[in-house]
Amino acid sequence: MACLLPVLIAAAQAPVVKKAPLAVRASSLPASVDNTAQKYFPPLIDQKGGSCAQASAIGYMFTYEMNRLLDRDASASAAYRFSYQYTYNFVNDGEDNGSFGWDGLSIASANGIITEADWPSSSASSFRWASGYEKYFNGIRYKVKSFEMIDIDKWDDLAQVKQFLYDRGEEGRPGGIVVFSTKASNWKMDNNYTGPSATDYHTILTALATEGGHALTIAGYDDLVEFTTPSGEVSKGAFIVVNTWGSYSHDNGRFYLPYWFFFNNAGSAYLSPYVTTVEPKYEEPKIVFKVGVECDSRNDLSFKLGVSDKASDTTPKQSMQVRIADYQGGDYPMQGSWWPSDIEFGFDFSAYASTVDAIEHPSYFLTVARNKRGTQAATVARLTAFSVYDYRVGGVPVVHTYDLPEPVDLSSGDNVFGLSTVPPAKTSYNPVEWLNKQSHQPVAAPLVVRTADGKFAKVRLSDYDRTAGTIRIKFVYNPNGGRNLQ
Repeated sequence: MACLLPVLIAAAQAPVVKKAPLAVRASSLPASVDNTAQKYFPPLIDQKGGSCAQASAIGYMFTYEMNRLLDRDASASAAYRFSYQYTYNFVNDGEDNGSFGWDGLSIASANGIITEADWPSSSASSFRWASGYEKYFNGIRYKVKSFEMIDIDKWDDLAQVKQFLYDRGEEGRPGGIVVFSTKASNWKMDNNYTGPSATDYHTILTALATEGGHALTIAGYDDLVEFTTPSGEVSKGAFIVVNTWGSYSHDNGRFYLPYWFFFNNAGSAYLSPYVTTVEPKYEEPKIVFKVGVECDSRNDLSFKLGVSDKASDTTPKQSMQVRIADYQGGDYPMQGSWWPSDIEFGFDFSAYASTVDAIEHPSYFLTVARNKRGTQAATVARLTAFSVYDYRVGGVPVVHTYDLPEPVDLSSGDNVFGLSTVPPAKTSYNPVEWLNKQSHQPVAAPLVVRTADGKFAKVRLSDYDRTAGTIRIKFVYNPNGGRNLQ
């Protein structure tokens, strides 16, 4: 089994940065490290379809590093393992198209990762998207702070990677794990390795594959392993690689990858010249948008979250693009092929909590853009729910709900929904005066009011006749009856 994407165009496209050199303490490095023995390492994964990049980056690496951060046992609970199918289904266009590891890590940096307890990879079939605010809310806590790379195409780089595997450069702490890419369709393995080793695995890679992109995890190393090179020389040392093909592959899912291959083939079409690391972070959500939509072509929708400091604003002063459900997922219903067309998201807006802290009564904005993508346009696209959950005080949410008596059809282009948090109160048109002292007519400023049927109208008062007790009210709806004033 191999993933579907070519691998090493990644070097030019990767949104990663080179990791700062570790303080290598060569004298302190043991002869071997096997982090699959750490409690942070999850049970072996048998990947679904071409999801190897997400299985490695999210299922193994992110799970391991988050549990290392929180000192938790990955095998103790599905709530301590993270769903690689959750990220894979957002980036595969609704089909088994493969992906890159940083696609999932980018999702994790913006909106967190849903756990296996809330979204088991084994049951997330048909490229389905998760639905349910609580699932997203629980996952928002688990994020990527950064993901970086360590070069490994020269012998001098070896100590850097080994130090990371040993203790991540943090003396006295457990080491980390890394992921890399290679080919896998026709590699050669010796499943009866009996040479020297400190970790006692019996499968060793003897020749790189030349076809089929694949992502794998390095979980340790063994300096005692010996490999005979094509020229007949003996090269010492190998990484311990964990595959995503279940426990029946190789030696309980593990094999030795001699160091020699990185220094003689890295940067070729067969093996990447670097390994990728991740720095996780755990943080409680502060502001989260709960959004419900119904659409039969999820490829056509994109979402922005925003805020302003005035209740009268009709557009946000600051906004952010949501990194999931951003014109992606293919021409399928919102939850995926053969699944319902309605979905409930939780979008994290906590990055703007400090901005909101400075506003007494913020106005929140949800912008849903609808535009045709793919081969067919959506025939149904509606907003069904919109609320903002504010957890900034004591973690108990203050909920602001957009008044939506019935679903609202989404027009082509941007559909902007504003949610004011100004407490309801009786107010006059002007707190000082509503009549101009010179003209004795209403102060000449238009109002925007919500009508009884939920639409918005622009209103202007004029021609006040105090004697007759009459006043003229001028108003205008959007010509198409929509909510966005022109």
